[in-house]
Amino acid sequence: MVGVMAGEPSKQHDDGMQPMKRLDIVVDTLHLSRLLTKLRQAGATGYTVMPNASGFGDRGDQRADDVSGVSTNACVMLAVPLESAPQVIEAARVALRKYGGVCMVSDCQWLEH
Repeated sequence: MVGVMAGEPSKQHDDGMQPMKRLDIVVDTLHLSRLLTKLRQAGATGYTVMPNASGFGDRGDQRADDVSGVSTNACVMLAVPLESAPQVIEAARVALRKYGGVCMVSDCQWLEH
């Protein structure tokens, strides 16, 4: 998987790596633009969207090939500096409460290049 971004790295580490929080969010496509707006308003400066995500969960099968788009999900991946992570995570929480979806938060390292 390629394409993590978001947020301005705040500190340069000797090894060229910066600790950050990674958010992997699955949301239905109908609410994707609203989620992205909330994330940007909370301080996320970038993200990667993987459309047509399929899977299975509490809403049953979510098919990537649904013509109507009603049961189509998208996956949003972003890395956020530790300083702005609480605001971005809370924005995701509020959006997911309203629109549904899931969010996984994990520690990650940003590779300076």
